[in-house]
Amino acid sequence: MKRFAASLARALRGAALTLCISTACMAADAPLRIGVPVWVGWMPWWVAQEEGLFKKHGVAVELINFPVQGDAVQALASGKLDGASLATNDILSINGGGAKASVVLLHDESAGADMLIVRGIDSPQALKGQRIAVEVGGVSHFFLTRLLGKYGMTEKDVKVVNMAAPDAGAAFAAKSINAAVTWEPFGTQGIKSGGKLLLSSKDTPGAIVDVLGIRNDVLKAKPDQVRGLIAAWFDALEYVQKNQDESFKIMAKASGVSVPEFADMWKGVRIPTLAENGKALGQKGSKGTFQATVAEMSRFMVAQKLLPKGVAPDSMVKGDFLPK
Repeated sequence: MKRFAASLARALRGAALTLCISTACMAADAPLRIGVPVWVGWMPWWVAQEEGLFKKHGVAVELINFPVQGDAVQALASGKLDGASLATNDILSINGGGAKASVVLLHDESAGADMLIVRGIDSPQALKGQRIAVEVGGVSHFFLTRLLGKYGMTEKDVKVVNMAAPDAGAAFAAKSINAAVTWEPFGTQGIKSGGKLLLSSKDTPGAIVDVLGIRNDVLKAKPDQVRGLIAAWFDALEYVQKNQDESFKIMAKASGVSVPEFADMWKGVRIPTLAENGKALGQKGSKGTFQATVAEMSRFMVAQKLLPKGVAPDSMVKGDFLPK
């Protein structure tokens, strides 16, 4: 009986070890779940998927579309996503209570695709006293404060109406509000409803930078998969450059707009190269230029009581996952 018990114990330990190893393998092989809200600068992810570029780099990826960006933020913060394409302020929000996610890639800099659209307002000065739809605490809010400051105004000079970017665009198109801060494709849709572009992110260069945020525990557990993911991004950019017609069809479909509309929207973003990413994020312990952007956004969010305290830029900016 003793020999049988010992033999059974060894068998159970072996089975448990096998199960443990199998579970670990399953976890390692599970696809990276990446949230992709609707925004022109993030659409190359769908090109990477359609053209098999993730597979090329040996990484399994599940792209998840999010019509509302805030939902992607919540999903990443709660661990339902491994990563997400978001704005800088979104990653700061996630890290407000402690380091949970890091910026590992700069996707794009808005250069016209974030917009202040108006109806019956002829100049920036005429915004005074107007109701402006904007997502309070979001990147659009930061953008609005920059625009107002450029023309000697503050939020106290206007009436801020809190709405997410898609809702702001919809409210403007429905003529329930005459000024809205939104982004593409919602901006173009609002203009088509009878509005006009008053100001855009061309007027605030460098203010709006979009990023890929990855949970820190994922970076630790799956560094090679993350590197493969980012390598696929740069391959997708190269594919877009060489095969624009086909790429625009893919990205327009993912955006829910026509190809000509997407082509116009694409002009409103600037996509950093690999070299520019390296300089911005820093590598091998060096600080990158993007840290200044993070610091400015952090100060803004503390002032708006969106963060209890500032987040140290070097705690969430990591350039070491970029391709060599």
